[in-house]
Amino acid sequence: MGIDNYAGIIIVNNKGQILFVRKLDDYAYAIPWCRIQPGEAIQDCLKKKVKDLTGLSVEPAFLEPNEHIEEDSHQISFDHLARIDGETHHYVRDDLDYIWMKPGDFQELPLVPLTRKIIERYLDRIGFEVDVT
Repeated sequence: MGIDNYAGIIIVNNKGQILFVRKLDDYAYAIPWCRIQPGEAIQDCLKKKVKDLTGLSVEPAFLEPNEHIEEDSHQISFDHLARIDGETHHYVRDDLDYIWMKPGDFQELPLVPLTRKIIERYLDRIGFEVDVT
């Protein structure tokens, strides 16, 4: 089992909402993320992926690394944050669904488990209490 390196990015608009993206054939939403290839800069990987998925140009700010170990995988995610000036984006892809949610409202949203962990850690870091009951 090798270690896979990923980068995820929490995108926050000027209303404090977080952007989640879902492929239409998937059940769960996630934050934009990319798999880091050897020789590729993490922030370049994120900028390219966010532009492709959302049409947004962002300047990622590093938050923290996170280690995720499961039975058959070992992942390191280099989590980032980006703020955008607008309230939304106007980019549409036929294969994607987008949703903006306030931090306290995402608990009922079907999320990729790793995304849920990243968001909860970020909210804990900024002192936002999430009701997980």
